Amino acid sequence: MLTYKIHLFRHGITRANLEGKYVGLSDYPLCQEGIDALKEFVKDKDYPPVEKIYTSPLRRCRETAHILYPGYKTFDVPQLMEMDFGTYEGKTLDELQNDESFIAWSRDSMHNAPPEGEDGMEFIRRVIKGLNDVFQDMMANDVHNAALVIPGGMIMSMLALMGFPRHPMGEWECAAGAGYTIVMTPELWTRDKVFEVLSSIPMKPEDWEDHWSTKKYYEDGEEMFFE
Repeated sequence: MLTYKIHLFRHGITRANLEGKYVGLSDYPLCQEGIDALKEFVKDKDYPPVEKIYTSPLRRCRETAHILYPGYKTFDVPQLMEMDFGTYEGKTLDELQNDESFIAWSRDSMHNAPPEGEDGMEFIRRVIKGLNDVFQDMMANDVHNAALVIPGGMIMSMLALMGFPRHPMGEWECAAGAGYTIVMTPELWTRDKVFEVLSSIPMKPEDWEDHWSTKKYYEDGEEMFFE
C-alpha cells in the first residue's frame, strides 16, 4: 500500500500574537521575538527529511518554513489561509467580550460566523479542500515526504476532525515550529477523508533510538503491548 507522510508545523509568533489579537487573514510577518524563538527551538532538534514544502500563503508561514528548512523553495496552498475573523480581526478578547455577536460565535463557532467573516463549517470545508490539494499534488509528483506549515488552529482542527487516534481538539495543541506527522493513503482518504497521526515532531536526537525501535516492530508486524 502506498503511503504519504505530511509533517504539519505551526508557524512562529507575530507581534499581533504577542498582543493577544485575533489574527486571521492579515498578513503579519514573524516578529523578532518569534524569529529568535524559532531559531533557538530548532537548535537541538532533528526535523524529518522532506522532498517538498507546502505552506499557507501567509507570510508568517513562509518565513517559518525557511527557518525550519533553510534553502528550500516553498509552494503556496491558497485554500489554507487562516480563518476569516471578519470584524474581529485585529481585536483582543477584552475589546470583544461584551459584543453579542462575539458571545454567540464563541459559544458555537461552527454555525455562527463573525460579521463579514466565515463560520467553522466554511473553514473546515476549505481546510479539507486545501489538504486534498496537497495530497493530490504529492501523488501526481511522486512525493512521499512533505512539510506543510500552517496556523496552529488549523493543525488542531485537521487532527481533531480527520485524524486517528481520535482526541479532542485541545489535545492537539503544539508549539511554534513543532507539530505532527500524518500518514495518508489514497484508499482511506478517498473513501473516508481520514488519516493516521503517526507522531509529534520534531524530536531530539536522544529520542530517535526509541522511535526507530518502535517503528521497526510496527513495520515487522511484531506484536506490541501498551500499558
